[in-house]
Amino acid sequence: MSEETLINEKPSLWIRIAEDNLYDMCKEMGFTEERFIKFQRKRFFRSILFGFPLIVAAFIFQWWWALAGISISGFLWWNEYSRAKKFYGNFNFEKQLQFSKFTRMLIPYLLQSGTTLYSVFTRLLDRIEDGHVKSSLERLLIEMNEYPNSDVPFVRFAKNASGTDSSILFMTTLYDYHQNTYDNSIIMELGQLSSVQLFEGVDEIITYKLRKFSMYPTKLTMASFVITLGYAVCMIAEAFSNGGF
Repeated sequence: MSEETLINEKPSLWIRIAEDNLYDMCKEMGFTEERFIKFQRKRFFRSILFGFPLIVAAFIFQWWWALAGISISGFLWWNEYSRAKKFYGNFNFEKQLQFSKFTRMLIPYLLQSGTTLYSVFTRLLDRIEDGHVKSSLERLLIEMNEYPNSDVPFVRFAKNASGTDSSILFMTTLYDYHQNTYDNSIIMELGQLSSVQLFEGVDEIITYKLRKFSMYPTKLTMASFVITLGYAVCMIAEAFSNGGF
């Protein structure tokens, strides 16, 4: 491979300056590289827009204006990353919830006589809401025809639709059911796995709701701290300007 090819394959500067996991999180949420670069540019220029005027003002007034400008720019840059992490957390939460619904809907269909796994998946497509599970299931149906004797499509579905270890275990067990002439004992095992996932989802919902309420006192405290910090900065600035130190 030539040096020119290696240079062309280097990721964009906007990807390289991102936090270690930011690009992977956004990619999992459906961001294309172009959309991520646009997000990074907007994030960068928003940070500069609010911080740069204070840095310029430092040449006219006091040096600490530059420190304030750098701090504001750094905070805005970090805050966008924090928001992205929150969106990713909500995205994962919804994804796990949808996968849990899928497993609960699947079991009754499997218990019906004269059904095949392929026909069950086809029927479920009409009942599943649009999202990662549905798009992943459509891909699974195609790959089941392309690779009829492989569990790779089932594992890939679990990773795309949920990404948890329990989802991979569920789908590999389902593959065993598919390969072992539809043994009813495997259906019972699938039902137990589905119940475990359901209770895990309920626990996550409770934790998520409690976390939202628990943040209100913290936000009120931080609001008071910002006011106090602003007052302290003004007092320090006045002391510097009057030669008090």
